[in-house]
Formats: sequence, C-alpha cells, structure tokens
Amino acid sequence: MTKIGYGKSFVEKNPIKRIGYRLFGEIHIPGRIRLNHVLREIERLGLPANGKVRVLDAGCGRGDFTFYLAEKYPSWHVTGIELDEVKYRDACTIKERLGLGNAEIINGDLLKLDRKDEFDLIISSDVLEHIEDDDMVFNNLARALKKGGHLVLTTPSVPQRKHLWLVKWREKKIGFQPSDYGHVRDGYSKEDYYSKLKPLGFVEIAPTYTFGPFGTLAFDIFFVIGDNRPNPLVFALFFPFLMLLGVLDLHVKNGSGSGIMVSARKAAG
Repeated sequence: MTKIGYGKSFVEKNPIKRIGYRLFGEIHIPGRIRLNHVLREIERLGLPANGKVRVLDAGCGRGDFTFYLAEKYPSWHVTGIELDEVKYRDACTIKERLGLGNAEIINGDLLKLDRKDEFDLIISSDVLEHIEDDDMVFNNLARALKKGGHLVLTTPSVPQRKHLWLVKWREKKIGFQPSDYGHVRDGYSKEDYYSKLKPLGFVEIAPTYTFGPFGTLAFDIFFVIGDNRPNPLVFALFFPFLMLLGVLDLHVKNGSGSGIMVSARKAAG
C-alpha cells in the first residue's frame, strides 16, 4: 500500500520534492501531522473495513485522504470534492495514475453541495477557515451525511498556542502576513463546534486539540526553515526531528493546541 501523500509525486514539478513524496509520502510536516490525526480518528470509528462505506472528502485538495482510503479499503467508495481548478486537475491525474476505480473526484463548491443522506463518513481537513459562509457548509455537510454517520473536521483553534519568536522574525523577513494563508477567520474553539453541530442533530461531539507543544514546535520550525520551499539540505537535517515531534503530537494528549479536530455522529433518529 502506498504512503499517504505518495500520489503527489505524479504531479510535483520539483524533482527533489518528487523523490521525497515517493520515499516518505507527505513531506509537508504540518500537513502530515493533520493527516495522521484524522486517519487515527477514522480507525477509531470502527467502520467496517469490508463494508459498502461511502466517504466524502470535502475540500480534498490533491486527494491525499481520498486516495489513501480508497486504496486501503477497496470496498469503500470515496468521493473527493475540490473547488480549486489546479488541485482538481492534479487530483484527476493522480487518480488515473493510481488506477483507483472506487475513488471519484468532483470539481465543485461546498457552498453548493446538494447531496442528501448519502455518506457514512465525511471528512474535511483545514477547509472551513477559508469559507466565509461556514454555516451553509455545516448545513450542507449535515444534510449529505446519513443518519448515524460520522463527521470529522480539522481547523486551526482559537486561541492559538504561543509560537516561537523566530516565526515573527521570519514573517517580517519575507513580508509574510497571516492573511496570506487565505483564512477568513482565525479558527474555531470547542464551544464553536458545539454551537455549530448540536442544532444540526449531531451527538457524541468530541473536539480534541492537535498541534500541542510538540506539533506547534514542528510547525514553527518547518515555517522558519522555509515552509514549502526549504533548502533541501537544511530540510533533510531537520526531517527526522520534525517527524519525531509529529509522532509525539499524535500520542501525547494535548491540553491546548494550535489546531483542533472534532469528531461527531449524526443522530440515528
């Protein structure tokens, strides 16, 4: 089975990154930490590995979750929906190269999602903070989910953990502004998720923090050494340490975090 993020090697133009994706899977450290938290939660849900499970990856990007789940669970049908044209085309290319008949990629807008009682599991990773009318998306996702189905979301959290002073230094050096991430809000709190999901009929709402002290340190170091465009030698030097921090973030309970994940079940009745 291929590593999650491996498919990006088919569309990555940078030859060094292409090798990285082939060898290690996802090499964007913050992205890898988010992916691992969500995958562990999906495992915890105990969905039937050989059942006819239908999954929606809402805001799938280049399809990391879509293709990983479709390959791991051949009896599942996994649909990824992505608005960005470039990411959508890349996802289509990856799907074709991987030859996954149980994966589907749609170019669409979550604000216009018109599905009803269709999916057993919906995941959406770091998408909602980019959408102004998030209430519409919450409603659309709730409607698309079957009764008794599961919803797993990740977003930045508020308030954020304290970051390294070097982050501010690098932001100033490169002229970076937090708004460059394209966020329309800073994130969500546990209370935000309860207030959004309870009126839509969700129960067993369980928010947990991600990017605690270890994950936030990994995020900060990754940003300081160059984020998406680090010096390859510097990145190779830090990579084992960053991977270790990611493992610690996954396995140490976080009392607070720069990210938040919520798992909730739609009421059966």
